[in-house]
Amino acid sequence: MRELVGRGRWLRAAWSVYLVVGLALIGPYYLVPVLHVPSVVQVAIYSGITGSAGVCVLAGAARYRPAHRRIWWWVAAGQLASAVADVVFFAEHLVLGDDVFPSVADLFYLAEYPLMAVGLALLVRARTPEWDLPSALDAAIIAVSAALLSWMFLITPMAGAPGLTLAGRLVSAAYPIGDLLLVCVGARLMLGAALRVPAFYLLEGFLLVLLGVDTAYGIETILGVYHAGGHLDMFWMGSALLLGAAGLHPSMAQLTERSATPAPDATPARVAVLAVASLLAPAAELVQHARHAPLDVSLVAVVCMILFLLVLARMAGLVGTQRRMAITDGLTGLRTRRFFAQALATEAARVDRAGLRLGLLIVDVDHFKSVNDTYGHAGGDRVLVEVARRLQAIIRGGDVLARYGGEEFALLLPATGSDELSAVAERVRLAVGGAPIAVNSTTSISVTVSIGAAAVPDHARASDDLVLTADHALYAAKETGRNRVVVAPIMPGDPLRTSGTP
Repeated sequence: MRELVGRGRWLRAAWSVYLVVGLALIGPYYLVPVLHVPSVVQVAIYSGITGSAGVCVLAGAARYRPAHRRIWWWVAAGQLASAVADVVFFAEHLVLGDDVFPSVADLFYLAEYPLMAVGLALLVRARTPEWDLPSALDAAIIAVSAALLSWMFLITPMAGAPGLTLAGRLVSAAYPIGDLLLVCVGARLMLGAALRVPAFYLLEGFLLVLLGVDTAYGIETILGVYHAGGHLDMFWMGSALLLGAAGLHPSMAQLTERSATPAPDATPARVAVLAVASLLAPAAELVQHARHAPLDVSLVAVVCMILFLLVLARMAGLVGTQRRMAITDGLTGLRTRRFFAQALATEAARVDRAGLRLGLLIVDVDHFKSVNDTYGHAGGDRVLVEVARRLQAIIRGGDVLARYGGEEFALLLPATGSDELSAVAERVRLAVGGAPIAVNSTTSISVTVSIGAAAVPDHARASDDLVLTADHALYAAKETGRNRVVVAPIMPGDPLRTSGTP
């Protein structure tokens, strides 16, 4: 048993050991030419690090068995394609002395982008409960801005470099285009609403470092100062180590868990990122003007219009979200107390005009505090969500169901008088208590409700009196034993009528 525990601890720490060992090897990588050690050692270190990342991702998927293992297969395939490209590149340059561009190595390097993008896109889909339009719009804003910058400062200069063949121009342009592909799916992954565990941040770090160093490589290539074995190799190796650590981390299995919320909140940091992204297009044109470089006014104008429309759509979504939040309870999806008060006022006015009846049930979950104390707030939330679902399943068209506060629910019943009120309330009580409710993956408990019922004009003269009267009836239901319905007395003084368990 002790050996098994020790083995489990070692496996949980494998990701950190991998990072430490990998980072320790970066130093010797740069010492190889200084110490005049054969260059094959340098190749072995670099290719070993980049290739080990793909192997670690596969090992993590086999060890932790995430729900969607094929996601990690795609990611590993992309990283292994890059590692093969490294071996081929060094073989061409060091063994064959072949410096032709493009070469076979470029085919493997370019294969990394679509393979990795497919894996990340599948990860986004697994983590997203539904079509998350806000995150998609946010990612589109970043992607459009990045595409313009890439076109102006990377793609056009690299593809237009003198002395390149047609194939060379196409391959040169393909590298920043591949990075743009990763920017699109990477931004969507980072901006989506889902669980952020250590493996998520390691994967995020991998993408940020990879895209940053690829951009630096493009700039150095344009300036003619890039050389193999330079400082950029440190960051390529570092990005690979972050990916391998993400694959080995125990939390990698949680990365594919579906988000509990359909869309993330518009935090100040998020809005700041989008603001900067929206300003990049005109800022880039100002930079070109300051450099006395050719201006592409038409392209920048089109991009600015696209960004304006995307931002406008995002703002419209935020306004809609705020409106929904004002009338929708975030946990249960029911109407809020504020919406209920407005509906009560509207229905009460209709009662006064047409002489109709209006019923109200206030439903309270029995012993809810003990549920929270025993099973935690997560268990209590599960109870509230399930109670809300059961109530929604039995209400009639036109009824208004709201979360009134805490563990209380209010059900407004238009055109319902004292004759029907008791039967409706009893149906609600039986629907909630008819089957156990799961408070976690292994435990289900019986949940009951107490209900106070009242109607206008049978039990109260006005809407304000209706709520107070129903609340008094609820108090009587809880005082007389819970798991029962108490209907308020018909004015002026009939005794309370009670149904439910004795």
